[in-house]
Order: sequence, then structure tokens, then C-alpha cells
Amino acid sequence: MNKNAIIITSVGMVIGIAEALLYYNLGQSAGGKFSYKIPPTKEFLKTAGVVLVTSILTAGISGFIESRFNEQEKQTA
Repeated sequence: MNKNAIIITSVGMVIGIAEALLYYNLGQSAGGKFSYKIPPTKEFLKTAGVVLVTSILTAGISGFIESRFNEQEKQTA
């Protein structure tokens, strides 16, 4: 795994978990005063797993697109 993939995956995890927690708490507080809490462990781990998979996919797709752009630049140079 290259440096860019690690960075994209890590940033995606942090932002994805923060977003998921925000949505969880918005749903829990629907119609009332907003409160913040962490979901039960099992639910949190499922959410983190989904975020991890999507972060890895994002890094892989980004790397693929970047390599295509690099190939095109080499061909036109």
C-alpha cells in the first residue's frame, strides 16, 4: 500500500466515523434536544467496518484514476 492510499484511507476513516456518529446522534435526538453519545459497541463496530471498506475502496479508485492521469501525461509529453 503506497503513501497516498494510506493517507486517503486514514482521512476517510476519520471523517467517515465522525459523519456516522453525527447521523447516529441526529437520529437518536430526532424531534428533541440534540445529545451526543456513542452507539452500542456492536453497532459502532459494524459502522466502523463499513466506513473502513468504503475508505479502502475510495483509496483504490483514487489510486487507479491517478495512475491513469499519470499515464496520459507521460504519453503527451
